[in-house]
Amino acid sequence: MVEDMTVCAAAFFRSKGRDVIAEKEFTMGVSLDLRWMTVKEAGALVNAMKSAGILELKDGYLRPKFDISEVDVPMAYRPSPDFVKRIAGTPADSKPVETPQSEDNVFAEMMAIAEKSGMRRAGYIAACNLMQKKLDVDIEVAGMMVLRTIGADVSGLYGRVRETVIGK
Repeated sequence: MVEDMTVCAAAFFRSKGRDVIAEKEFTMGVSLDLRWMTVKEAGALVNAMKSAGILELKDGYLRPKFDISEVDVPMAYRPSPDFVKRIAGTPADSKPVETPQSEDNVFAEMMAIAEKSGMRRAGYIAACNLMQKKLDVDIEVAGMMVLRTIGADVSGLYGRVRETVIGK
């Protein structure tokens, strides 16, 4: 499993073109940009990689503790579903539990609102990432701003987004 985590870390850092990244950017990148797993699973992956000594957290940034150029990463790498389930600590044949009203799922709900408003999922995520980088805000705040820009009703999300951001 350590080898799988090493390949996964190398693939991620190569995709970003950097060898240092903020922990939050890692989890969001793995889940929302690359769509390898959920945000919760990505958080478990970071913790597992730190525990295994694959990544180190120093001055608020994650760094691989190995040379990413020396790892053989398959073309179009994507972690196997079995690997993701092992990281998350759930059996490979279990089904994810849907919790549409949880704070962890507020961004997923925002994506659904964007799709209902006629925006493609990938386009919404790209717009959110751009807004997040441009304004240096949390992804949930950027998501709200993008939804408002396309004319979607976001009045029911204000409190949940606020609580999600404050809880970070």
